Amino acid sequence: DDQLGSGKTKTMSIGDAVESGLVNNQTLGYFMARTQLYMEKIGMDPKRLRFRQHLKTEMAHYACDCWDLEIESSYGWVECVGHADRACYDLDVHSKATKTPMLATQTL
Repeated sequence: DDQLGSGKTKTMSIGDAVESGLVNNQTLGYFMARTQLYMEKIGMDPKRLRFRQHLKTEMAHYACDCWDLEIESSYGWVECVGHADRACYDLDVHSKATKTPMLATQTL
């Protein structure tokens, strides 16, 4: 909503973003954080990095949540890495098409 309204970015920890529901789940948050750490480790300026959440109108049909890591360059903000929470979409589609359950269980 802020993208279409004020256009301002928000700064918060990934833990707060997951806890508030802005980021869909801990797994997605984990990989976003790992990507941020990697970019910084290879020398990217953290002030020129941001995550942008896809708008509902640009979200892939198979995704529950989507984020792009963008880098500010001489061309403006450019997408570098995409993170999509696909949930079980691929397994569900394959299971329906092949009529084969795609489940793994382990008795504890």
